[in-house]
Amino acid sequence: MRTLASPMLQKTLLALAITHAIFSNSVWANDGAVLQALKIEGRAINELDQAVTDKEIEQRQATDLEELFRGESEVSAGGPVAMGQKLYVRNIGEDSLNVTIDGAEQAGAVFHHAGRISVEPELLKRVEVEAGAAGATAGPGALGGSVRFETKDPSDLLTEDETLGVMLKSTYSSNGESIRNSATLYGQTQSKKLGALVHFTDADRSNIKDGNGDKIGGTESEEQLGFAKVTAVLSPSTDISISHERVEENGKMPYKPEWKVGPKNVPEPTEGNRQTTTFNLNHFDLNSDLINTRAVVYRTKNEQEREYRGTAYDGYVETVGLTLENTSFVGDHELIYGINYRDDKSFQNDVDTAPYKFEETGSVKAIYLQDNLLVTDSLTLSTGMRYDLYELKDVDGQEFSEGGFSPNIGVTYQLTNRLNLTANYAQALRGPEVKDSFKLSSSSNTSSLEAENASNTELGLNYQHNVWMIGAGVYHSEIKDLIGTPLPWSKVYENLDHTIETNGFYLDVNYQLNRVNAGLHFHTAESEANGQTVTRYVYGSTANSVGDTLILNIDYQFTDHFVAGWSTEIVRDLNDIELTVGSDELTVDKPGYTVHGLYARWQPLGTDRLTLALAVKNLFDEQYINHASTADYSANSGWESVSGAPSSGRDVRLSAALKF
Repeated sequence: MRTLASPMLQKTLLALAITHAIFSNSVWANDGAVLQALKIEGRAINELDQAVTDKEIEQRQATDLEELFRGESEVSAGGPVAMGQKLYVRNIGEDSLNVTIDGAEQAGAVFHHAGRISVEPELLKRVEVEAGAAGATAGPGALGGSVRFETKDPSDLLTEDETLGVMLKSTYSSNGESIRNSATLYGQTQSKKLGALVHFTDADRSNIKDGNGDKIGGTESEEQLGFAKVTAVLSPSTDISISHERVEENGKMPYKPEWKVGPKNVPEPTEGNRQTTTFNLNHFDLNSDLINTRAVVYRTKNEQEREYRGTAYDGYVETVGLTLENTSFVGDHELIYGINYRDDKSFQNDVDTAPYKFEETGSVKAIYLQDNLLVTDSLTLSTGMRYDLYELKDVDGQEFSEGGFSPNIGVTYQLTNRLNLTANYAQALRGPEVKDSFKLSSSSNTSSLEAENASNTELGLNYQHNVWMIGAGVYHSEIKDLIGTPLPWSKVYENLDHTIETNGFYLDVNYQLNRVNAGLHFHTAESEANGQTVTRYVYGSTANSVGDTLILNIDYQFTDHFVAGWSTEIVRDLNDIELTVGSDELTVDKPGYTVHGLYARWQPLGTDRLTLALAVKNLFDEQYINHASTADYSANSGWESVSGAPSSGRDVRLSAALKF
């Protein structure tokens, strides 16, 4: 009997075997129901920890980072001003994460009181999260993990027999009386070898109200977005895509967007924009197990201009980079190896300080290898190594060169057909990088600056049976030699003596049967440094503390064209946080909160030609400050102005999307 054993089939079967041994994206129930891609996917070192799908994004009607990650217990972002939102994964902030959009790294920040990530959720196909120092493929500087945003292709909006489409969408938000309009034109040739997508968004929002019905100053804004992508299949084994995105936001925002409005933080004219251009190539050899190549070339520029007491200041961070990666199948080994290269430039225009224009440049070069090995039918081993070299020429002309190796190892052992055990250990390194643009004119580096180092140790159990998927685990992470300024706010960056240590536990339970989909997601973590709880005020974009978080959700598919759901987020309070800032001994409380939301989606014509959607956020008008925001320090004498702003109160969103 003749067997089919082509190289392509062999490597496909090996990849499937390794993937199945580590986790399963879907599990078929006895009655034919299928569990969709879930947030917890095995917790192996070379797999995801959490994911957000386009379906979840549509249901949440997300417009910013806080809403995008509202259903993820290990990922948080907060604050009513989108520009002030910072992203945290297991309490570790965006400065210590590797963040990409279609493979383009979002490196560096313009202003330390603002976030550095701006995305349009409507464009996203998927968001992937690796929590903690992870595999060698996670990218440079992934001390706390990586977050990967992936935008939609033209084919994602077309049915199998369509070649051209237009979607017009309008969303009304009751809180802030916001109108958000978008138009998308997309198509592909009959052969599906060439496709294109063009998208425009325009949004206008007035000041929103908190749970008490009081207006939150500095939350009015205007947003515009333009996005274009072209995809092409050059051959059966090669495809490319080219995209360009420009996101703009402007309005009268607090000078420090992460803080509440006050006498020392009044709304000022503010503008911010991001431009990202990305080229992606994928190529594989049908006749070889050795060639499956991915290449990404990109340029990103983040700019901000803001006024302070009538004087305008501006700055930007520009990044140009390349990732080249190949996968080879050799025997029972899946080898993933590649290089990263990135050039960064930080620029500030400070009209008050000679010589008025300030600049830093830096680069990172890396090489990495990850080996996934199916040792037996029950045991999978993944081990890897990366080497990163960081170089920096700072604003004072000092030159730094710091590099090192980051190993990792992980095992997945199938205890039974339904239960597996994962154990992982990984290290990560981040060398000196360009500073926030707005700090260039006032800050410097010590001459002995060295690289930061992180480690993550994790143990997990994963259970799958019919309609159930359950994952639980514990982890311990450390970031040593942290680069920062000693309290109380030195202007010289150095390696701090203390280590940020985080101990955490997670539990995820997912259930899907026929038309019901339900989930329970719990995460608890304690992050400390120098014997004190870490806070966003002290550690900024590096680390924060979020109370125990429990997320409950249930969806019911009433018909093929009508679905509705409910979600609840419960965050436990963090009280009596004791901090030493210079000579001040401070005590801070972070009250807990419970936020409910509901959504419904209806296609009244029985197709996706017309989709009507409802989302009610903060249904019961909970008054709270999101734990991912700056905490309220106002109970401490002399610290009355330091506090994050409360989150939005009830917001009823209605949207209509017409496709033709």
